[in-house]
Amino acid sequence: MKPLQLIECQTNIPLQPLKKIEIYSFFDPFCKDSWELKSILRKLQIEYNPYIEIKHILLPTLRILTKCQAQSTTEDDNIALAYKAAELQGRKKAAMFLRYLQNETMTKNDIITRELLMQSAAKAQLDLDTFAEDIRSIHVTNSLKVDQHIAREMEVTMSPTLVFFNENYEDDGLKVEGVQPYAIYTYIINELIEMDIEKELPPTIYDYIAQNELVSETELDIIYEWPKKILDRELKKLKLMSLIEEVNYNDNKYWRKTE
Repeated sequence: MKPLQLIECQTNIPLQPLKKIEIYSFFDPFCKDSWELKSILRKLQIEYNPYIEIKHILLPTLRILTKCQAQSTTEDDNIALAYKAAELQGRKKAAMFLRYLQNETMTKNDIITRELLMQSAAKAQLDLDTFAEDIRSIHVTNSLKVDQHIAREMEVTMSPTLVFFNENYEDDGLKVEGVQPYAIYTYIINELIEMDIEKELPPTIYDYIAQNELVSETELDIIYEWPKKILDRELKKLKLMSLIEEVNYNDNKYWRKTE
């Protein structure tokens, strides 16, 4: 028998993957395709979370900024300024803020008001005093100008658009306009990462609905890719257990955790 050998432990082994893909997501807050793409991006985040970082950018074209201005009466209810103010408290909180705002307006067809903005900010656990102050600050205006510069540099003119970058910033980014089949995005990630990827599994349907407050049936179909009969059966089971409830709006079906 060979003698046992002592192997020195390597403490500097990286726990994160060697490569990470940056995805810039340019969106229009009033565009239906942008919301559809968000469901695809959530699936990407679930399956490839250790390998990708997604940066959501409200596309600051004149047309979109004009729409944001047209629906507002003051700086306090301009969705472009509000989103950038939320972003100052973190990208994740800004994304949740926008999702909660969408949940309120999408199912009720409400006009965006200061009250709705503040309600959504509270749900996203933003510091409300700081948020209200930042909406009017020069930092937010300058941040929009930075986004305009980024969009021009990447030659982004339509929403939604995704731009993929690997860690070699000397390489050109790969731009994908509109909403494409999910396999297109996974193919791009696998090509850029150049290593074997073990995809993560999604949470249970109940946990996903509970975490995201209000979820469309279309989004659940994208996330889980189950046959319709199986998806309907699981949702009906949770409904009979009074864990979730159904919300219908404009012939679309949504689900949320029962209060």
